[in-house]
Amino acid sequence: MTKKTHNSQLKRGFSTGACVAAATVGAWLSLNKKGSENPVEILFPDGSRNFFKLFAIFYDQGSGIAVVRKDAGDDPDITDKALFKVKLCETETPPQSFDYELACDKARIILSGGLGVGLVTRLGLDAEPGKWAVNPMPQQMIVDNLKAVGCGREFQTYRLKIEIPDGERLAQKTLNPVLGVVGGLSILGTSGYVEPYSNNAYIKTIRILLSGAQRAGCRIAALCTGGRTAKALGRDFPKLPEFAIVRIADFIADSLKIVEELGFEKVIVACMAGKLYKYSAALEYTHAHTVRYDCQDLAVVAGNLGIDDEIVSHCRQSASVREAFSYLSPEEVTLMLDHLGSKALKELQKWAGKVAIELRLYDPRGNFLKSWESVT
Repeated sequence: MTKKTHNSQLKRGFSTGACVAAATVGAWLSLNKKGSENPVEILFPDGSRNFFKLFAIFYDQGSGIAVVRKDAGDDPDITDKALFKVKLCETETPPQSFDYELACDKARIILSGGLGVGLVTRLGLDAEPGKWAVNPMPQQMIVDNLKAVGCGREFQTYRLKIEIPDGERLAQKTLNPVLGVVGGLSILGTSGYVEPYSNNAYIKTIRILLSGAQRAGCRIAALCTGGRTAKALGRDFPKLPEFAIVRIADFIADSLKIVEELGFEKVIVACMAGKLYKYSAALEYTHAHTVRYDCQDLAVVAGNLGIDDEIVSHCRQSASVREAFSYLSPEEVTLMLDHLGSKALKELQKWAGKVAIELRLYDPRGNFLKSWESVT
């Protein structure tokens, strides 16, 4: 079920969102008396397709039910081997406030969580407070794959319920309780894939990619944390070769040191607000499982900038930068970003040495917000 990555011997895995999409297809096939199909083929956001073996598939009292066991590949993922269960049935019951309503051509899908799926209680996440912790891309994968197997050709309403039998226990080993997701895990993923996470292997891969760009004659390298910032850089710098845009995940310090060693003239660093905050704090490694969100320093910055004491208190209690910013006016957000960006640039420069840096900030949709530049 897993696939080798293009740049290492480590195996890719699949996100919780991809597993739910696969279980959804199984449940649809079971509901429509086609339950013998196993494995099932799933469409991913980038147009690729992968087969998922169903752990279980059956029909019970008007519902199609399917279960997928997650394969995280070579990534040390807490949710590896977890079971994701989807139950699908026709319904006339209206949605509740914490459900989602998804359009699937003529059909309507009422998406709900159940045992082991978290509920969002705080601002700053991709899902709204009071809703099940099912992010936008997994929702889209569910709809796209339902359409692919025939859902939506008739006017009908379905209830799709997700359960993760061991989700509540597993969630205690994640940052969900800190971020404000209670009762279980989140259904996540922007690409459907989980990239293998071996620190030494990842840093070695970054070096190989940057070395290749340098040998190809590139004097400018671009570093980004993931797919959305990579896409934004490709859009904003169309003349920059795709191979010069390197996804560094959380290894900012190691990557900038490699850029200096290889003799690049300039490096473009693309990030979002959460990473900008961590860069301003001079954190060499920024993975969420290792570096817990702590907005104490952000609250100090807000206070020093003259922001109201009540707002500063909200910032201090926030679980993420995005939540903290939700309490600020647009003018105050701009003020905070100016401060964090300038400080982050100074910290990044310590690792980049004589290499000039352009630090670019993007929002979660990939829209450019602001940049800071240094010339050494």
